[in-house]
Amino acid sequence: MVHQVPLLPGILDALEEAKRLGLAVGLATSSYRAWIEPHLERLDLRRHFDAIHTADDVEKVKPDPALYRLAVGSLGVEPGEAVAIEDSLNGLRAAKAAGLYGIAVPNAMTAGLDFSEADLVVPTLDGQKLEMLVARWND
Repeated sequence: MVHQVPLLPGILDALEEAKRLGLAVGLATSSYRAWIEPHLERLDLRRHFDAIHTADDVEKVKPDPALYRLAVGSLGVEPGEAVAIEDSLNGLRAAKAAGLYGIAVPNAMTAGLDFSEADLVVPTLDGQKLEMLVARWND
């Protein structure tokens, strides 16, 4: 069943816009590489990421900040120069603990949770312009 789950609305547009804006893009996931790789291939997403880090790369996963620290290091940016887009509280907490600006985009399972720790909460990336979200961070 999970192998048939479509990409959430707005994700592909955000990834493509990030590239147009010249932004480095990383994936920091608490899933294992063996689980995430087939999904990246199925959805043709691998090409959008400059760095991919999984649970295989760290001793502790989210909410520990290790994955995000590793990702920003791989991208050659400082945490304060990075934005995390997260759909889970553990992911948001990891991003914030690593010093990133945290944008929460709750999914169907996490929509009822308290994302008040986020710097910005948007209900969906569909129709959102990444450039505008980043501009809000820079204000």
